[in-house]
Amino acid sequence: MSQLDQASDEIDAIPVKNESATEKRALSRIERRLDDEDLKHPGVQKMILDRMDVAEEKNESLEKFRTDYYEVMQNLAVAKSSLKRMESLDTAQSTMLGVGCLVLGYVPTAWGNWPLTIIATVAGLGLVSGSFLSKRSNQ
Repeated sequence: MSQLDQASDEIDAIPVKNESATEKRALSRIERRLDDEDLKHPGVQKMILDRMDVAEEKNESLEKFRTDYYEVMQNLAVAKSSLKRMESLDTAQSTMLGVGCLVLGYVPTAWGNWPLTIIATVAGLGLVSGSFLSKRSNQ
């Protein structure tokens, strides 16, 4: 194997610095530990209150996402259940149509034997009507 075959996908990658939201803020590099003397200043108190307001706003928006997520998951479960029901009805309908066609195709062969002809005709009509009923309830 040559060196090119063994090269990773990241050979031409350009490293990008990941800047978090705290690094973009104006006061992100200021000492974060506050003692009792610092907490007495009104400017510090106002900055703390501002940070709390921002955190509360983010919390409220995230709570909306949480409720939307559970609502979507509930709707998805209902849709999956409905899809499963529709698929099973479709399978039953296809089976009934296939068997009904086979039975109706067998009727001319059994034409001389009246009991067999009557049974095949009734079975074929039952299967075809069951297929139509299945299709109607599937909609």
